[in-house]
Amino acid sequence: MVATPVGNIFDISFRAIYILRKAKCIFAEDTRQSKKLLSFYEIRRPLVACHEYNEDSESIVSKIEHNNIYALISDAGTPLISDPGYRIVTWCIRHQIDVFPVPGACAPIAGLSAAGLPTDSFTFYGFLPSKCQTRRSRLDDMKNMKSTSIFLESPERILDSLRDMLKVLGNRYVCICREITKIFEEFRRGNLSELIDYFSKNKPIGEFVIIISGNKENCRDEGEAFIELSAQLKTETLKTAVAKVFAKHRLPKRVIYDKALEIRRENS
Repeated sequence: MVATPVGNIFDISFRAIYILRKAKCIFAEDTRQSKKLLSFYEIRRPLVACHEYNEDSESIVSKIEHNNIYALISDAGTPLISDPGYRIVTWCIRHQIDVFPVPGACAPIAGLSAAGLPTDSFTFYGFLPSKCQTRRSRLDDMKNMKSTSIFLESPERILDSLRDMLKVLGNRYVCICREITKIFEEFRRGNLSELIDYFSKNKPIGEFVIIISGNKENCRDEGEAFIELSAQLKTETLKTAVAKVFAKHRLPKRVIYDKALEIRRENS
């Protein structure tokens, strides 16, 4: 799994170039796009298109043999991060073919490092759904999360997504990264309402990473919730106790469930 530049063509590791030159063939999301990178670094290896519609097809997997090196690249960044590759990786694992990462550029992580938002805990959501109601439902699921959230978005949908974020999440602080590492690289920071106003007046162009602060003001106190959870577990089943605490405090259900298991282990 070879990471390639997200913009600046020099953002590639020596190891990545070495592997691409050694590979028996290179599986690429878009061979036309990949040829530009390979040509720049004078890498002349067979290219095979590998995208979401064919990555587990016989035409792809039949080419993979033991004791050979194959490279998988996406159009930009780290393979599988909102890009194809998952099915071919799982196929290789099932057939006892070793899979290794060759790390490098990754737009969500690059954006987070310069956003000025907490990095100790974050969740990457990829692209939000295109339909308004489904998108709002997805945002509603994460509105109580305290951690930083990261999204990818297209120029055509970014305003709709920002407006839905404002409606569902409130006027949170956000950093919007545009065209990371490219000539027109831009980082805009401010509240959602400010950035909606900006992009309403300035046509969105390029690929976007949206990094938004967690729920700091409206989240229920975890300590209070966990005290109540401990009391519930004395008389209720684990499932019932988790459901009751979730209904009252609206913390992420997985957080409550993990804490319930911890309390049970301590009590036993």
